[in-house]
Amino acid sequence: MARPKQGIIFSLEAVLAKLLETNQALYDRVVQLESALMGDVVAVKKGRKPGRPAGHKRGRKPSGKVCSVPGCGRKHAAKGLCANHYQQKRMKDKEKAAPAKK
Repeated sequence: MARPKQGIIFSLEAVLAKLLETNQALYDRVVQLESALMGDVVAVKKGRKPGRPAGHKRGRKPSGKVCSVPGCGRKHAAKGLCANHYQQKRMKDKEKAAPAKK
């Protein structure tokens, strides 16, 4: 004669099986409700956002300024300098401000 299954693992397996059955039943019901409410839904066409005119570009408008360093004809980025010369100036200022390590 076989012994009846007992113990915490068996009881957890039984509870888990009931939860899985309930979960599947709920999932099936949600799918039914979704199809009843939504019907045949057509995918939304992706495109430009409404309210923005065609050809609209983000960012700043070009100022027309050029770098103030003689011989450099690149576009102005900040403080009268192009991006390259501005970064060079920042690094020089940083080196001057930092105390020399011994």
